[in-house]
Amino acid sequence: MFSNQTRPKSGLRRKVAAVAGATALLVGAGVATAATASAGPNCASGYHCVFYNGLGEPGGHAFYNSDPDFTDNTFDGMSININDNVWAASNSSNGGYESHYYYDVNYGGGLVFCVNPGSAVNYDRLSDDGVNGNHVGQRDEASSLLMRPSTTVSCF
Repeated sequence: MFSNQTRPKSGLRRKVAAVAGATALLVGAGVATAATASAGPNCASGYHCVFYNGLGEPGGHAFYNSDPDFTDNTFDGMSININDNVWAASNSSNGGYESHYYYDVNYGGGLVFCVNPGSAVNYDRLSDDGVNGNHVGQRDEASSLLMRPSTTVSCF
């Protein structure tokens, strides 16, 4: 039969438990540090986010994978199409992927801008001529997103 009393742990068991607990804390701290090191502002871990009005403003959208065509996406909570309407972007990649935004669908038309893991760019840092989708400037121009491993391209 089992007793309601627990046996005191031996000295060796206590030492093993203490070492295991300390190891778990150190490993957990390392994982937490790694995750926060790649977190972009206003974007959940592992995602690449775009915004209609600016970082943290209403009207964002999170992408987990590359998207060759923004024409079939709308900003969350809005009926506004993402295509040629990106005003800001944030990169919270867990795998070290850069967010590369292109002028046309299927990654065509040339690179508009890119964002490094753990970084972001707001509308005031993107050039704009006031005309959406004309391939002039950076704001209001992106039509597709390609996630790429680290490159030599200068990104935000």
